[in-house]
Amino acid sequence: MNQVAAPLQPARPPRRIAPWITLLILVGLSGFLLWRGYGFYKLDLVARTDHADYKALRPAGLLGHGYGIVGTGLILTNLLYLVRRRFAKIIPAWMGSVKAWLDLHVVTGLAGSLLVLFHSAFQLRTAIATVTSVSLAIVVVTGLVGLYLHALIPKAALKPLHDRLTELQPLLPGLAGRVDQSLHEVPITRLPGDASLIKTLLTVPRWILEARARRHAVSKAAHSDKTFRVLLKTDRTLARALVAELAVLAAGEIDANAGTALMRSWRSLHRFLALLMIVSVTVHIGVAWFYGFRWIFS
Repeated sequence: MNQVAAPLQPARPPRRIAPWITLLILVGLSGFLLWRGYGFYKLDLVARTDHADYKALRPAGLLGHGYGIVGTGLILTNLLYLVRRRFAKIIPAWMGSVKAWLDLHVVTGLAGSLLVLFHSAFQLRTAIATVTSVSLAIVVVTGLVGLYLHALIPKAALKPLHDRLTELQPLLPGLAGRVDQSLHEVPITRLPGDASLIKTLLTVPRWILEARARRHAVSKAAHSDKTFRVLLKTDRTLARALVAELAVLAAGEIDANAGTALMRSWRSLHRFLALLMIVSVTVHIGVAWFYGFRWIFS
């Protein structure tokens, strides 16, 4: 059994550092902005007018307005990801992969939103500012939801369940065969490509039950195989890890199917909300320009 232990070892997904870099950037930026203006932001609107940083940190001030301009620039830059994904086959590889642009999309979107928040000085005194802030918040929330859905789709570095069972076939033929047969009895609900978001969301509970059923099927098939029971007695840790891996891969097929269906219907909604946000930001900038907030160009 020790001679085949190495191929039986469960594959480990690669660690991603992009989320940690994003978190570090956001925490560092938040810390700096709070350090620069905490004494001003903690005051109420009336008391702020007497603060030494009022002229600089108010929404129309030198820094406050600058935060808004830089934040808006980052948000508009973050929309370039849509161009990169749409023309993925045309844009040369040296300009960065779609995955790298997605990471940049997340960083610029969150950092830009954070700067816009500090630009508002945590106050919404006009209807236009309120609409712009609400539209931006909705786009950010739906973007985070989309990021979660994207994480459900299996990555290229992870082996599909079929490939893993093929790899185990020479070592544990009974286990691979039983697992494959058991999973065929648990069908996956698939939606047509034009399914609406509402229909997709209503299918989520069914996908959850199917994923649970597939994990249970893997465990039941494994414990009914004689060779696996021998492995369980000789190396309990390895046997449990192997079953856990197969259960994750089996449920992962459901996650992939659900994630793809949700992403397909979610993208249209997120794109529409982003367009509404751009319109509201444009109106907000136009009003600011009309009332003479043009210091950066003077």
